[in-house]
Amino acid sequence: MSDVYQERYLAHMERKRRSLAHESPPEPTFWDVLYNRRSQRVFLRRPIEKNSLERIYQAIRLAPSSCNRQAIVVQRVLAFPDKCILQDILVGGRDWLEQAPEVLLLFADMLAYKSPFETDYMPWLDAGFVAESVYLAAEALGLGCCYVNPNIKGKDIDLFDERFNPRGLRFCGAIALGYYETRGPESPKRTLSELFYE
Repeated sequence: MSDVYQERYLAHMERKRRSLAHESPPEPTFWDVLYNRRSQRVFLRRPIEKNSLERIYQAIRLAPSSCNRQAIVVQRVLAFPDKCILQDILVGGRDWLEQAPEVLLLFADMLAYKSPFETDYMPWLDAGFVAESVYLAAEALGLGCCYVNPNIKGKDIDLFDERFNPRGLRFCGAIALGYYETRGPESPKRTLSELFYE
């Protein structure tokens, strides 16, 4: 029996390799935010226009959150040395993150979650809503975007906290933003018949 999850993982890694090698399919003739949204890992070193950034921040502000707690706060990382540090310590950002003109670090203020049962999943749920809102807003604005998971190796956690998390909040991931010249490759999606749990 084939392992569909492993097949998807291997296909993802091949798309990532092609993306970093600047290989991509041709531009579509018609775009739709939901269908064309994808992860972009190759960016132009060009600052993002103020108006576009403000609209991204509005998308974050308007993102849904559990019980409307609005507990996700964002730290902007713009300095090249800081992006290089993040690239080295965020496992999912290796070899590309420093290119992004802007990196947004997502943190959850754990004071928002009162029940011990909530702390295991609500921060990730709320950060996921923020990440999806940023993805869709970026696509609509012609910006590239990629979420970087919060996986930090144990040896790097102290450095990360000292440099980026002095308040000791729950780190929930990062989002790279920027303009691009060549669009990242499209990720194949499941069919509708594969979507439902029978």
